[in-house]
Amino acid sequence: MLDTRMPGAGRSESAVIKTIGYSVAVVAVGGYLLFGWSFDGNSATVPTVIGVIVAASAIGWTLYSRVYSKGS
Repeated sequence: MLDTRMPGAGRSESAVIKTIGYSVAVVAVGGYLLFGWSFDGNSATVPTVIGVIVAASAIGWTLYSRVYSKGS
């Protein structure tokens, strides 16, 4: 059977990436509900900085895990 999924569309099994994802969700929902934060980049510096740090961390972890993955 032909696999027609988009490359990279699989779910990650990494505990680190899942933890980052759950943490981001909690911070985003909590920040929105408690502080009125919006993560569109126009509302405030704090949510934007948090978003940049999380994105950089996820990209860094992905690159690290690819370079130092088992079997390499």
